[in-house]
Amino acid sequence: MKKLSVITICYNEPNLEETCKSIINQTWQDFEWIVVDGASNKETLDIFEKYKYRIDKFISEPDNGIYSACNKGIKLAECEYIQFLNAGDSYYSSNSLENVFKNTTYDEDIIYGEIEEIHKNNPKKNTISKQSEITKEFMISSCIQTPAAFIKKEMFEKYGLYDENYKIVSDYEKFVVFFINNATFKHLNTVVSRFDKSGISSNKKYHNLHLKERQEVLKNYFTKAEIEKASAKSKKFSLLEKIFSITNSKGKSHKIITILGISFRIRRNINA
Repeated sequence: MKKLSVITICYNEPNLEETCKSIINQTWQDFEWIVVDGASNKETLDIFEKYKYRIDKFISEPDNGIYSACNKGIKLAECEYIQFLNAGDSYYSSNSLENVFKNTTYDEDIIYGEIEEIHKNNPKKNTISKQSEITKEFMISSCIQTPAAFIKKEMFEKYGLYDENYKIVSDYEKFVVFFINNATFKHLNTVVSRFDKSGISSNKKYHNLHLKERQEVLKNYFTKAEIEKASAKSKKFSLLEKIFSITNSKGKSHKIITILGISFRIRRNINA
């Protein structure tokens, strides 16, 4: 059995080809590629046609939203771990999967790495989002980034598929379910994927719905005291980040140091 099922959800995505190229160019190819398309237009389907030689399973039909499509993909998956690399997202490098899986075995239920958040309309805002140790406070105030996570399929068999009643936060809700049921997590200090911040979960148009759904998840799984404690801690660290932070530029050629809202770019010594 292969180690990984890569599932790509798509509906008329203009940056689809970038996603496909990043998948077929991986140096480690011991995975099945499942595409669940929501009956996209001919232009989108023509792109998939170019890569059909590498796609193991393909569906193109109307669905009831993102999580309906995700659940179809999970049901088709036959490998130990599942990863969602949806249309518009891409791997950070051609070695991304090799860095995670080559000559390595895992016992943990969820493996997760870092992710680069992409702002296509303002590339200067692109940043590497560092994932934290999984604690109750982290699960309340933040979330594991799905494109950088690898989830054992048996977790969905134990705790159910994504809740299709949620339109935006069902992946977050499922991570919370895994956490409260004592799932094991392993953090990898490697950047796995690039996440398109123009998607529905980041779109200002859906901000109120996103907030409403997230608050509902929090109330369902955590006490008011737990939520308030995590919120207070999160605000404290957010303030510190505004005062001082260090990030990498795209391509990691420079360090970007921000002090009191003023940013400085310092070229890195790549031979160091």
